[in-house]
Amino acid sequence: MRRGFTLRYTGGLVVDFYHLLLKGHGIFCNVASNKYKAKLRSFYEVACLAFLIDKAGGKSVTSKNLSLMEYQINSYDDRIAFAVGSHKEVEAIAYLF
Repeated sequence: MRRGFTLRYTGGLVVDFYHLLLKGHGIFCNVASNKYKAKLRSFYEVACLAFLIDKAGGKSVTSKNLSLMEYQINSYDDRIAFAVGSHKEVEAIAYLF
C-alpha cells in the first residue's frame, strides 16, 4: 500500500487478466509455496498469458527470474508460480520469484 499498489481479486483468471490489459498496468500473480502448490497449468493457461502479455509490451516472470517465454514445459500437467503484467511493475517484484 505504501508503494501505491492496491489489491484486486475476483478469483477469475480471465477477468483479472482482461482488467490488466484494459488498464495497461498492474500485475497478475499466481504464487506458490511448499505447502500451497501452484494451481494454473503452464501449458494451457500460463503460456497463453505470457504470449499475450509479451505481445502487449509487458513482462512475465517465474522461478529464478526466468521469463515465461523461456520456460521449458515438461508435461501437460506442469504447474508453476508466476507473475505477468506491465514491464515496470513486474521488474519491481521479480525478486520474489
